[in-house]
Amino acid sequence: MNDEYRSQTDELAEAASFLESVLSSLQSAVIVVDLELAVVVWNDGAMDAWGLREDEVKTEHFLNLDIGLPVEQLSKPIRACLESGELQSTTLVATNRRGRRVACTVRCTPLRSSTDQIDGVIMVMDMAEQ
Repeated sequence: MNDEYRSQTDELAEAASFLESVLSSLQSAVIVVDLELAVVVWNDGAMDAWGLREDEVKTEHFLNLDIGLPVEQLSKPIRACLESGELQSTTLVATNRRGRRVACTVRCTPLRSSTDQIDGVIMVMDMAEQ
């Protein structure tokens, strides 16, 4: 029994490490929010774009964050994604952490559980300087 538990724990740690590696390797900002729009994941790309670390934003309501992205304009695409279960995309003018104006394309994809239930939204953000 202990060997089985240890094996499962090792597999879980390996899977978590792999996922963290994938998220930190992406150039895009990736932010995941739950059904209440609390931040669950904030990758290195999001930190680089908006200047806040994951520990500063985790569990915070996404629409209350004071970053250079006009988050209030993302309310409709996020909620539409949650309701329809379909990809939503928009481009906003934002100011990155370096004070530069950027065109930020945000793609909202539903986060689905293994039972196909929607558990939140994955936002992938790509920036192009204006």
